[in-house]
Amino acid sequence: MKKTHTRDFIGLQFFAEPADRMTQIEQRLAAIRGEVEQEGADLTALNTEVNQLLEERRQLTDSAEARSALLSKLGAGAIGTPVPAMTPTPSTPEQRQANTYTAASPEYRSAWLQRLRNVDLTETEQRAFTTVTDSAGAVIPTDTASSIFTKVKQYAPLLSKINLLHVPGMVRFAVEKTVHDAEYHAENAQINPKDDKLETIDLTAYEITKLVQVSKSVKTMSIPAFENWLVDMLARKIADKISDTILNGTGSSQGKGIEKANTWAEENSVEVALSASLTNADVQKLIALLPGGYDARAEFLMSKKTLFMDFMPLQDKNKHDIVTVQGNSYYIYGYPVTLDERIADHEAYLADLYTVIGNLPEDITITSGFDIDTNSFKFLGCAMFDCKPSMPDAIRKLRKADS
Repeated sequence: MKKTHTRDFIGLQFFAEPADRMTQIEQRLAAIRGEVEQEGADLTALNTEVNQLLEERRQLTDSAEARSALLSKLGAGAIGTPVPAMTPTPSTPEQRQANTYTAASPEYRSAWLQRLRNVDLTETEQRAFTTVTDSAGAVIPTDTASSIFTKVKQYAPLLSKINLLHVPGMVRFAVEKTVHDAEYHAENAQINPKDDKLETIDLTAYEITKLVQVSKSVKTMSIPAFENWLVDMLARKIADKISDTILNGTGSSQGKGIEKANTWAEENSVEVALSASLTNADVQKLIALLPGGYDARAEFLMSKKTLFMDFMPLQDKNKHDIVTVQGNSYYIYGYPVTLDERIADHEAYLADLYTVIGNLPEDITITSGFDIDTNSFKFLGCAMFDCKPSMPDAIRKLRKADS
């Protein structure tokens, strides 16, 4: 029987020290991020594995924090009689290495989250924070950044459907514009090149921000509870704006969405009269407008209201429903349906979303500040994102006339 990734990987914990195990977990989480992008990835199994790994990492982190707090009490004389020079100054390279920290260290994660809400750091946390930070500022902990990215993709499923890059700075992406067909060649005759052309798509980085303000009560929350609350709050709102950009972005001071992929006319869309209802013939015409080369990844996008009010009643000539249901998934003539309430009612797209190029050039960042006027903390989440459709003919639209 083939073993799942989860059983294979988690089994390593019985043979690893906590520090080694934490490294294994971080490596596996990083690997999963790449596997999610692969065709045919078992998202259910990967989601289960991520949840298990995050829970195990939380337990390891909590254990490390408890040990750190206990050592801090011992060092301060809170328990028993203080022992001078309890921890000798490292004298060998190996000992000095044991006292260094990275963005993946549990001690640094704890210190970073404590700093966000202005809580005093323990000696260990202070040492970890000082080791990792520099003049450019605090680096977001590896596991926190991973949690945010996982949450953003959970709340913005369209990110998993587009061609998403993670390239720092501006990206220039070349796509075919005019490509001539191959030709037969007469023996010994001269071959003249055709005027094939490429079109470049430039992606920059537009800021998407969300500011959260909360009372000083956050100082009383446990570190895991505070992190979960903050990650969920910021990731949800940032994901909403990224999804809206992929669909409706204007391309002016923001990414360009599929709504702006074309100027909608008869050759690339189907219009239903204002006073008319959608017909099966309209749906068939829309499907016919999409070139067959995009069929493998094509899907319908519409609001739930449009699906149930306009598409569900339709049947083909054999009186079969054109919408089929498999579990919680819907299909129209075999094409999967993605529901999104950001799409106007009575409108829909048939598109290969992988032809949309997007870029998240850096991890989502979080900064904090205390507002003395309201006696509250402010937390600012910031993502850099841009996107553009690269193949206009891969996007077709069903639209409702407005007059």
